[in-house]
Amino acid sequence: MKAVIKKLTISIFVLFALISCNKNDSTIPAGQGKVTTTLTDAPFPFGFVSEANIGVAKVEVKTANGEFVTLFEGSASYNMVNLTNGVTAEVKTTNIEAGTYVEARVTLDGASVKLANGMTFDLNSVAANTTTTVKIEPALIVEEGTSSEILFDLDVDNSFNFVQTGGTLFSNWISSISSIKGCNFDAFFRVCDLDRTGKISGTVTIDGDAEENAQVYITVNGKKIFTHTKADGTFAFLGIAPGNYTVYVNTEDGKETEVGGIVVTEGGTVTCTATIS
Repeated sequence: MKAVIKKLTISIFVLFALISCNKNDSTIPAGQGKVTTTLTDAPFPFGFVSEANIGVAKVEVKTANGEFVTLFEGSASYNMVNLTNGVTAEVKTTNIEAGTYVEARVTLDGASVKLANGMTFDLNSVAANTTTTVKIEPALIVEEGTSSEILFDLDVDNSFNFVQTGGTLFSNWISSISSIKGCNFDAFFRVCDLDRTGKISGTVTIDGDAEENAQVYITVNGKKIFTHTKADGTFAFLGIAPGNYTVYVNTEDGKETEVGGIVVTEGGTVTCTATIS
């Protein structure tokens, strides 16, 4: 894996998947659905980081009437580096009322980063008891007796900000782990109803060979959503609202390409290949 980090390019998918039963379940009270809260992330694309930990204290969703419903409350810590390529960590299973939920709220109780060279940045003092409230787009619709899933996309670039010598933030590729002198933390999330969205997956190649760690991004609701390719050149975006998209790709050495006409449908997966020659 190339030892580089692209500033303003990296996001982690944090998936709090609310999964209710597709069949009737006599243990679920009338008017409710059983939901399981799980946690995952997208491929963490840089070799400098061995741990990127967050502590989750509470997860809530807000009804259209303005009431917050608790999905999880306690203390659970997750190393996001381990939760890659579809691997999930279950947080809790609970029942919530059927209805429409328009906002989400996540309260953290800590965060930390450990680099591959053993250097650790304790971010608990800034992360503890911080609460992030974000609009769910599209809104989460939980129907009685049906499955529902909600995606929390943690924007790692804006959440974990590495500091270089002199106390300034990096603004480009980081080519040396020794140049990292610190890390700031402020959680940023994108939240959506997975059942009402689709997925984009694809591969990046250069001269026919798979390209690892290429920056890949699309624009969703006016905001850029980023990821990086894995060792086999593949990438994926989850929780993408139906519509037309362009996939943009660039590499450390300045090569660029784009693939337009990507049509995402509700519940569907669209694939593409970005070729650089």
